[in-house]
Amino acid sequence: MTTKKAAKQPTPRTVLDKRTVADCTFDAIPMFDSSGKQVSTVPNEAQKHYDIHDSHKDAPTGFRLRVNRSVKTFVLVQRVGASVKTVTVGRHPDLLLGSGVAPDRNARLVAAELSSRLRRGEDVNQTKRAERIAARKSEVTLRVLFSRWMADYVASAKRDPRKNTIAAVEKAQQRLGDKLLDTPADELTWRDLEVFFVDKATKRGHLTAAEQTIRWVSAVYNKENHRITLDALQAKGQPNLYPNPAEIFIKTGALRNNAELERDYDKKGVRRPLSGQREHFQSWLDYVIAARDDLNKSRTGADYMLLTVVLGMRRNETAGLLWNDRLSKAPDPGHALRGHNFVDLDHAVVVLNVTKNRYAHRIPIPGFVLQILKERRLLVGDSPFVFPRVSRSKLATSTHYNDPRSFLEEVKKAIKVNFSMHDLRRTFGNIVTEMGLPDRLARQLLNHKSGGVVARYADQSLEQLRPVMEDVEDEMLAYATNSPKPARQRHFKTRTYA
Repeated sequence: MTTKKAAKQPTPRTVLDKRTVADCTFDAIPMFDSSGKQVSTVPNEAQKHYDIHDSHKDAPTGFRLRVNRSVKTFVLVQRVGASVKTVTVGRHPDLLLGSGVAPDRNARLVAAELSSRLRRGEDVNQTKRAERIAARKSEVTLRVLFSRWMADYVASAKRDPRKNTIAAVEKAQQRLGDKLLDTPADELTWRDLEVFFVDKATKRGHLTAAEQTIRWVSAVYNKENHRITLDALQAKGQPNLYPNPAEIFIKTGALRNNAELERDYDKKGVRRPLSGQREHFQSWLDYVIAARDDLNKSRTGADYMLLTVVLGMRRNETAGLLWNDRLSKAPDPGHALRGHNFVDLDHAVVVLNVTKNRYAHRIPIPGFVLQILKERRLLVGDSPFVFPRVSRSKLATSTHYNDPRSFLEEVKKAIKVNFSMHDLRRTFGNIVTEMGLPDRLARQLLNHKSGGVVARYADQSLEQLRPVMEDVEDEMLAYATNSPKPARQRHFKTRTYA
């Protein structure tokens, strides 16, 4: 038994007019006889768009009305060489039919003009895409590129937006000023940025700020060009990219590289570990350890600094530490991917879930620091924070201890050594290097990830790191005139770290 194939639906064809266009609906396809008179309708069972060919004497070949579920569009379908091109003429009622319609809104006249361009070999669709992009770009300023970058950064589900990053982008825009920010993105040149750079870096002496601003400008252009490229791939067209006016600064070496930055820091005497000179670290340790028992000094500031240097943490990681059994009292982290940094006294471990590189980090707590934390547990009362806020200012916004500025200045003045809080982390790095720890182990302690399969398998377990951290603490406290930690069998001088 054979089944007959369903007869192919005839293509509707008539002289299109206002009434015909108005009466067309998506669910019912009108059918016409040979004279173009409508005789019936058939259900649109396929629920796909359908076309009605225009048989008017002035209509170009292939001109038709395309009826979609929510819109009616005039299109032109013509064979050009070996391929068939479909060009959108315009939507109804933006374009109309009839003798009283203005030429620029007359669908047949617009279609006839497009048809002649197709016959001349012009890629009309590509031209229209370029025109749309040019129209969009003329309205896009540098300020818009920054706002798009920021919107993507904040909305991205894969990252936890950092306040420091947001603040850095906002500062970069403030430095650029309204004139540059309101310049169309396709008109901004490297010479415009050069005027800004020379003024900021040379005349005002803020080289680092100028370099950071130029790098942010480059970043927002690269992000926008990436977006344009993806859109073009989806549309199967060629991307019309913005020339990046900041790129020339990077390619010509106008911005300092890491080696040049380090040389400049050395000249200025900044970013140096305290352990670079033994007497400096000795004076620092003696003063900070003594401050813990001096009622006129900052116990919180002293403990904060000691934890930061012995554990090699960043200052914001130390400041926001919580007690693991009081996490329910902690403020909402405010992001689905953000966790908490906390201290687990029972297992003598610090767990860092919020880090600069977003890699979770666990640090075994050595003896002296463990004693500091046990004492702090009694000092802070019911607070969920290891370092609760001490400021009584109504302007203070932080929920925990933020930055020991007054104590920092006090220590610098007392020991006559200039240092920053991040120099404490550098001190940790310098100590573990002097101890001869392998690079991979030093990177693990500092939570510097090099990536790769080997790095993951080479990482030491928490218990393997515990004696190493005891050694690091012993080495540091040995700088003090009177070490607060009972003498331990300090065999690390001859230990070989595998």
